[in-house]
Amino acid sequence: MGARLRAMRKARGLSLKEVSEGSGSSLGALSQIERGVSSPSIKALRSICNVLDVPVSSLFSGDEGPGEEQGIIVRKWARRRLDFHHKGMAKELLTTGEDGGIQLMEVILDVGAGSGDQPYSHAGEEAGVVLAGQMSLWIDGRRYDLGTGDAFRFESPRPHRFANNGTTEARILWMVTEAFY
Repeated sequence: MGARLRAMRKARGLSLKEVSEGSGSSLGALSQIERGVSSPSIKALRSICNVLDVPVSSLFSGDEGPGEEQGIIVRKWARRRLDFHHKGMAKELLTTGEDGGIQLMEVILDVGAGSGDQPYSHAGEEAGVVLAGQMSLWIDGRRYDLGTGDAFRFESPRPHRFANNGTTEARILWMVTEAFY
């Protein structure tokens, strides 16, 4: 992810300082992200991508190709994946392209992993279902504990965050609208 961010920044002729100032990330933190030394929070990643004028989905590994058939089908083996190694979280993009109004992904959380302690918000709506394990979802500061088969839906401008509060890996089928990914 860091190498992709660096390449996008350089392709736009932006310095680390310009991206740092525009995104609210410190220069040191941005440098560490680009070198793969640290992983950004989801909020920081969104801010950086906004400065670079790219969707977050452009950071997912994998390329559109034989696994995406005419922009319709995504084969399991060809899913684009975004790893947050230091946070114990990964997201696999289940929809094609980057310009659709709906993005569907599978969020995989190690025990204790999540989006971070600070809530974030953005345009759109979110919905999902816990496929395996457990998770806690905070919306407007209120905590909801969900288990396998439980579902959720909320408007994304509401401050929210999430974490795996269980004892096993959690897998969540997560849908987001309005160019979050």
